[in-house]
Amino acid sequence: MTLRLRLPLAASAVFGLIAVLLAVGALFPAIGHSIGKLSIPTGVSQLLGGADYGTITGWYRSEMGSVYGPLLIAAVAIISASASTAGEEEDRVLGLLLAHPVERSRLIVAKAAAIATIVVMVAVACWVGLIAGVALAGGGIGVGHLAAFCLQLAFFGFATGAVALALGAGTGRRSLANGVAAGVAIIGWLINGFAPLVSAISWLKYLSLFHYYEGNDPLTHGVDIADIIVLGAVALLLTAVATISIEHRDLRA
Repeated sequence: MTLRLRLPLAASAVFGLIAVLLAVGALFPAIGHSIGKLSIPTGVSQLLGGADYGTITGWYRSEMGSVYGPLLIAAVAIISASASTAGEEEDRVLGLLLAHPVERSRLIVAKAAAIATIVVMVAVACWVGLIAGVALAGGGIGVGHLAAFCLQLAFFGFATGAVALALGAGTGRRSLANGVAAGVAIIGWLINGFAPLVSAISWLKYLSLFHYYEGNDPLTHGVDIADIIVLGAVALLLTAVATISIEHRDLRA
């Protein structure tokens, strides 16, 4: 049921993402090298993944990897997670569903699996769109590195979605789950961009989910197993928190 209800959101995200990836690739031959000559302040450059617009790798890292890609997959994961837990409780659906012989923990695990499936769909679409977009731009990034980027993007989606899942299951408040999970993603993006510029607080980047998604620059260096493990562990831990918290709470009938 969760998959069926969230498929329209996933489908719109998939089609929009592929369209943007193709457009970005098609634009690079015309304007990429010109923009690459611009001088960008260090702080802005950090937020845009280095802002190296003169190469196809830097172009896609700045245009897609640093803002649009993670923003889109986080939004899909967060909205799906909060809607399938707190949203269904607010709509008086969850209590009716649990009147059947279904354990709460099993239900949350099933919903987490459905949300993970949706995130994977978006990540696979991103990979397909990147392959086509890079081909339109004239090539320059291997299929393996594109897959590495999309893998780390998917795990970022798992982790941010799990934040909303835990909050939705634990509080039953959709707005709270959406707001806090979105705040975690956005603040993490800001920390990852600005903390490295000040040596005294550079350690804060390790508290950002965004750092474990982008810090190794998968478009250039491939998959970082340690980063994948951290994001996966966060997703599993928060899913466990969701299953435990909903077991000990009175649901709205």
